[in-house]
Amino acid sequence: MQESIYQEKEKRSIRWELLLLALQIVGVLFLIYLPFLGLIRSGIYFYHAYNFNTWIGLFLGVVFSVGVIAVYTFTIKKLMNRNSKMRWKTTKKVGVFIFLLVISYVIFSLLSFSGKNAQSNKVKSEYSELHPYLKISVRTFLFFDNELIITDLSRTSDDYTKMGLKKKDSSLHFIQNTGYTHAMDLRTRDRPFWMIWSAQLYFKSLGFNAVRHGGTGDHLHVSLSTYEKQRSW
Repeated sequence: MQESIYQEKEKRSIRWELLLLALQIVGVLFLIYLPFLGLIRSGIYFYHAYNFNTWIGLFLGVVFSVGVIAVYTFTIKKLMNRNSKMRWKTTKKVGVFIFLLVISYVIFSLLSFSGKNAQSNKVKSEYSELHPYLKISVRTFLFFDNELIITDLSRTSDDYTKMGLKKKDSSLHFIQNTGYTHAMDLRTRDRPFWMIWSAQLYFKSLGFNAVRHGGTGDHLHVSLSTYEKQRSW
């Protein structure tokens, strides 16, 4: 009887330790993700709340990201040496380095799309018209899913007629008043369910619409609602 009780307690202890380990892993992953999450969500927030210019919103997102990474850096340094004191000169250097690091990543994400993840030359040529927030986000996701394929980007009203769809007066695939296309379609055919689900969760977490639907065939539609129609997708 006592042995049975002991075994039950041991099982509960193991389950509890596994739960704590899982929570710690999730916590660490969230902390790693937070600077990038803030980079994009900050820009989207200022756009939707105050109609900020794309680049001003992105700069504010960079500031947020730099701030988070700086806090991480100084916290780790303090934990490693509790008696150490950060001099203002050193703090400035660290801040400038982090800022340049984040800016470099943003520039890389905006300019490094090779086109191999575009379904056609048409999509490849239209990529330059895609909203910068979507560019940075999809380019980052390609680090984890290099098989991702963008099937559609920019459209005109006549394109819907050609595809046999109901003609639309407005679509986030059209060039918006920001000067950019606010939507892209991602291939779901022959893709594992968990990869589609992770992509959908990823884009939603950043503040985009991510809807799986038909129309031109089953695909994942990812879009940034406009300031004027914030619930549109």
